[in-house]
Amino acid sequence: DLSDKELFCIEEQDVFNSIYSLVRDFTCLPPGLKFNLVEALRSNLSVLLPNIDSLSRASMSSPSDGIPITDRIASHRNALKIYSFFLLSIVLAQESSADSGTGAKVTAHGRKKNPVYAWNWEAQRGRIMNLVANSLEVDLTLLFGPGGADERYLSFASKCTYVLFENQNVLKDEETRNGLCRIIGAIATRHQKISQTSASVLHLIHKYDFTVAHLAEAVAAAEKKFGDGSLAISLIREIGRTDPKDYVRDGAGADNVGRFLVELADRLPKLMSTNLGVLIPHFGGESYKIRNSLVGVLGKLAAKAFKDVDGNNSAHSIRLRSKQAMLEILIERCRDVSAYTRSRVLQVWAELCEENAISIGLWNEVASVASGRLEDKSAIVRKSALQLLITMLQHNPFGPQLRATTFEATLEKYKEKLEEKESQSPAEGELVNDHPLGEVTVGQDESVSDSCLPSSQDQTDEDHMFVDITNLEQIRALVASLEAGLRFTTCITSLMPILIQLLASSSATDVENTILLLMRCRQFQVEGSEAALRKMLPLVFSQDKSIYEAVESAFIAIYTKRIPTETAKSLINLNIDCSIGDLAALESLVSSLVLKGEISSNT
Repeated sequence: DLSDKELFCIEEQDVFNSIYSLVRDFTCLPPGLKFNLVEALRSNLSVLLPNIDSLSRASMSSPSDGIPITDRIASHRNALKIYSFFLLSIVLAQESSADSGTGAKVTAHGRKKNPVYAWNWEAQRGRIMNLVANSLEVDLTLLFGPGGADERYLSFASKCTYVLFENQNVLKDEETRNGLCRIIGAIATRHQKISQTSASVLHLIHKYDFTVAHLAEAVAAAEKKFGDGSLAISLIREIGRTDPKDYVRDGAGADNVGRFLVELADRLPKLMSTNLGVLIPHFGGESYKIRNSLVGVLGKLAAKAFKDVDGNNSAHSIRLRSKQAMLEILIERCRDVSAYTRSRVLQVWAELCEENAISIGLWNEVASVASGRLEDKSAIVRKSALQLLITMLQHNPFGPQLRATTFEATLEKYKEKLEEKESQSPAEGELVNDHPLGEVTVGQDESVSDSCLPSSQDQTDEDHMFVDITNLEQIRALVASLEAGLRFTTCITSLMPILIQLLASSSATDVENTILLLMRCRQFQVEGSEAALRKMLPLVFSQDKSIYEAVESAFIAIYTKRIPTETAKSLINLNIDCSIGDLAALESLVSSLVLKGEISSNT
């Protein structure tokens, strides 16, 4: 009947009764009949949806077949609800039987034999859920009136969606997952069920950690598809209204909510930035997990929400002030009462470094904060501070050599040049710059910023660049950049005594990360780093395997070369001025590395 008659035969009582009985006991059907029933229902609903669109256009004119338009609307509405109801009921029945271990398998003649999987339910489920999503995304105003779709119809579709979302195995199937996400977005946004959807989504987030990323994707997709961020805004505000004490009692839920906020900030940075105010009070809450997540949100927003260039100067200025406010909160949170939050903030600053999202004006403030955290009482904070400083060295905007003497000499020349230019054109002497603190960068020309830090061996290039730069504003920017570079270099150089102390720390992570930082300092020719690295030699006698391996790896990287003669020279140079203890450590290292083949007999 479903295949041979017209679509609306499903409204006939005898056809409806037959299908109802088959759907009710779906799990008992043989595989072939399961497939035929699903395929017939699915294909008919697929044909019905374009018919609804055609009906909307036909309603503007008088019907050609003599059937009153109201009757045709009623038939389409009933058929849509019945087909969707049957298909969703089949999905629920099949998933329920799969969970209980029955129905998904068939055996021969009812005897206990090896089960046979006779049809691919995964493919059918994904097609059904996307078809239901299609039915909810079309304009149903003609069928249901301006009030929207039938409440019970939407409620049943929602129930099925959330039940499936609780099954992690179901969400592994991409097609099914996409269909479920589309249904959530359509019901919330197109059918204006924002508050109900928000409550259900938050329940899933609190209870099931594997739903977090997928629900964030569903919310972001709804905003993109319908141009309406109501669902996202509702969720953010609902989270903001939650009593902070509730998050203390529900640690797992707080974790999940925090991850959801970070995921949402990653996908909808502009929307999150405009609604961030409702979440700020949670920085003072008792749950460090929520604070940690908000720190992650600020990091995402600082890196993403302010990248677009807008011709409107007023809007651009507002965005810069907003970004500056977020960065100031991140600076403040480095002194949070929770060690976990202090550590997370430092990790976020490292991420911003990698994203090139920290301006030169703010660079030294971050470096100063990281330096101060090296003496934090918590090992996890010290570890994050060391890793942040490593990242800052790697991504520093001041050049490949951080020697204070070079900066001082170059800075002096450009200061003289600046004074000369300013005396020649006093009218141009006033710096016109309305950017907030922290947004002044090296200048407009990347090649100019590269030129301000020439190596001492390349004096000719330095003089050449010095002569070429005659623009007053560029010279000012270069002087500001060189001053910032000198401050950063001085800051890193001043850390050597603290780093030597950390090499003697009882914490293995302190020692390992300090060695890595000193190696990076040596790479950038920071003064005192070579001498500080020698202090690691006695650690070769450490009973902690991780410390011994860290020392050995650093030793190989720094002092062994591809050419035996060069390795020999570096070892002889290392030998000079060594104490008796250092010599014993050096002898032990060399012996071990010879046995391992890291130092050759030629060396």
